[in-house]
Amino acid sequence: MPETGERSAGGTAAVSNGRASSRAPLAAGVTVVVLALGLLAWAKYLPYSVKVPHVLDTHSLGASILTGDGAVGQGASLAAGWHFAVAYLSSVWQALVAGLVLAAAVQALLPATWLQRALGRSGGTRGGIRGALWSVLTLMCSCCAAPVAVGLRRLRANLPATVGFWLGNPALNPVVLVLCLAVLPWPWAVLRLAAGLAVVAAGITAARWEERRTLVLVEPVADDVLDRPVVTGGLPVRFTKALAALTTRLLPEFLVIVFVLGAFRSVLFPLDAAVPGVAVLAVSLAIAGLLLPVPTGGEVAVVAAGLAAGMPVPAAAVLLVTLPMLSLPSVLMVRSVVPRRVLERTAGAALGVGLLAAAVAPVLA
Repeated sequence: MPETGERSAGGTAAVSNGRASSRAPLAAGVTVVVLALGLLAWAKYLPYSVKVPHVLDTHSLGASILTGDGAVGQGASLAAGWHFAVAYLSSVWQALVAGLVLAAAVQALLPATWLQRALGRSGGTRGGIRGALWSVLTLMCSCCAAPVAVGLRRLRANLPATVGFWLGNPALNPVVLVLCLAVLPWPWAVLRLAAGLAVVAAGITAARWEERRTLVLVEPVADDVLDRPVVTGGLPVRFTKALAALTTRLLPEFLVIVFVLGAFRSVLFPLDAAVPGVAVLAVSLAIAGLLLPVPTGGEVAVVAAGLAAGMPVPAAAVLLVTLPMLSLPSVLMVRSVVPRRVLERTAGAALGVGLLAAAVAPVLA
């Protein structure tokens, strides 16, 4: 009899432990969802609830981040870098903080099974489409979406879904389309949407090709490409370690690159210089647009200001496409989790789509 009692007690303890262990992933997953909603409300939804009605009333987005107040002058300078960095960080710091915190929460707290249900286990085109659809809810620029993409990939999210999410944030942002309709003639919003869909599709395709290549070559992608750090301890400890690792690894390089690009802003974007031909200007701006970061919707302000100052329509169309889709800081942040071939093909596709937009824009304008 005592032996039976001991077995019964042991069985009860095992059941209790099993229930406790099953509740832990649920609690962690709910925590991530609540945290994500709170962060997005603070960094995106509430600010947009004020900004969008104001833009709809005034039909203006204010000064362009590329031209600023005109006080910096021409040529590369430390003052230009400082002014641009301050202006850019003032616009994106909330979203950047939200991206880093959300990335750490995803990496350290979110159950992998939840991520697989949301983005798909197998990847492929369907996984890329799922990632792009989720990005419509987060409304981030390319730099602020990059840390989240890193967190997703380190939790073993499939590559097409990660790329779709990273590109979809700046490319498919519905708020940007509303801003386009409020500030520019409606064909520009159509051009922006079509270009965004094309760039996201190209990125997902490049990720899918890479996914197939790794399957054929049977390469150990999980450890070598992802470079995933080992994080141990309880949930608060894991979250703190993940946030510290992401911040120290991504933020210093990001700040330096933003400052350097800002210092050469007028060189990269010679909007007031005499350029020999619209085609040369379009190509130079297309390349520069892939380097410099802008806050969400910043490309609309740049195009509106440029058109008002007499910028050629093809040059404005190039900036509308290439400025938001990618940036050098964003690419550098995700390079540890997205293969170089995917980044190169995606950048090439964005460049090609931008030049195509420059060719068709005069017909639409």
